[in-house]
This record gives sequence, C-alpha cells and structure tokens, in this order.
Amino acid sequence: MNAIRLVSITVALLLFWPAQLCAESPCAPQVLSKIHIAEETAGFVVDATYPVLCAPNANAVIRDWVANRLFDFKKIDPGHDLSIFPHKYELAMDSSVWPAASRRFTSVKLDISVYTGGAHANHWPKTWIFDLVDGHQLTLNDLFTDPESALPNIAKLCQATLISSLGPENQPTILAGTAPKPENYKHFILTPEGLVFFFPPYQVASFADGEQIVTIPYSLLTEDLAPSLLQQLELDSSLSEDSPTV
Repeated sequence: MNAIRLVSITVALLLFWPAQLCAESPCAPQVLSKIHIAEETAGFVVDATYPVLCAPNANAVIRDWVANRLFDFKKIDPGHDLSIFPHKYELAMDSSVWPAASRRFTSVKLDISVYTGGAHANHWPKTWIFDLVDGHQLTLNDLFTDPESALPNIAKLCQATLISSLGPENQPTILAGTAPKPENYKHFILTPEGLVFFFPPYQVASFADGEQIVTIPYSLLTEDLAPSLLQQLELDSSLSEDSPTV
C-alpha cells in the first residue's frame, strides 16, 4: 500500500512540476546587474550601459556586440582633437529588458546614439530575444511557422497602425519602411503584451517623429506563430483579438 501511495505521489509531482517550471524563469533574477562604460578623451565621449543577464551565453553575445561597436566608433577618426571640428564625437548607449509572459524568454533592447558631426546624432535600436534555458537567440525564423507568409500579415498590421498614428501624409514613407522584407523587421522583442517592432528614425517617418514602436497582440498572430513558441509562451489559439498599438 505504501509503495502504491509513493508511486501515486511521484506521478502527481511529475505531472505538476513542468507547469510550474514553465511559469518561472529558468534562471533568476533575469537581470543580475548592469555594466557601465564611461570614457572621455580630447575628442571622444563614451557613455554606454548594457545588462548582465543570468544566462552566460546571452551575456557573451551582448558584451561582444557592445565591444565591437565601441571599437568601430573609436576608429572613425582616432586623431580627432577638436582642431578641425570643434565638437567631441559622442557614443551613448542605454538598455531595457523585458521578460516574456512565460518568463522563459528575455528580450533586450539597446538604444544607441552616435554623434560624429552634422545637425544631430544618429539613433537606432539593437534587439535580442534570448531563450534563458540555453541562452540562444530567437530570430524571425524561430517565431513563425512560415516567415514568408507571416511578414505580409505583420506588414499590414504595422502599416495600418502607423498610418493612423502618423497621418496619411506619411503613407508613402510608411509603406516603403514596412514592406514585408526581413530587413524592415529586424528590431523586435517579445513582451507580455505581444510582439513588438521598433522602427528607427527615417525608416517610416522623419527624424523629428523619432523612433516608432508597434505592439502586435499575440491574438492577431496565432495563425502565424510557430506552435512550439505558442506553447513556450503559454499561449493558445483561443486568445481574444485585440488591435495593434503604437
């Protein structure tokens, strides 16, 4: 009788634990700390911050990318000393981190600003989605069953949202910058609210309009998202439909 009871308890635990594990992050806390790099010379200023996650493989990817950007920035004009151009070159970088609904995935966004002369600095985002189980990155191909058929649907949703937000006068630029091509949708993250795309200045609107952000609720993508991702995000096809937000 005791043996039967022990087996029953063991089976119950095995059935219960996976659901608990899916609801929790594979490692915690997801963000351990932040690295701040501050440098200033006669011609350059660097002020960069990036997160340290609980996944070593993800940290290596972020660290190496930041190091390469700093190297590229410093070699633009190593001898710059204000003698010709009377302003220092500047690189600024800040970071944000989002857990997905299931907490298995963490999204990281770096906001980069580089000034090397001209009327203003250039701004653009860099994003990653990391699977905290092993630290690997998710690409667009990982998100969708068929990326080629998913992109037209995403483009239509983004276009309608941006035209509504920015006005019909910006429609030609919006349509060009949101055409269903992978290069137009390379900045994206997963959040509890949905799949988020970032469009840097000039891609869909003027510099003055700034970066544009479109959040597409998962309920509008259930036919496109890979079944394995829906399961890992603890989503299903019964989600109620919402509208994209900007």
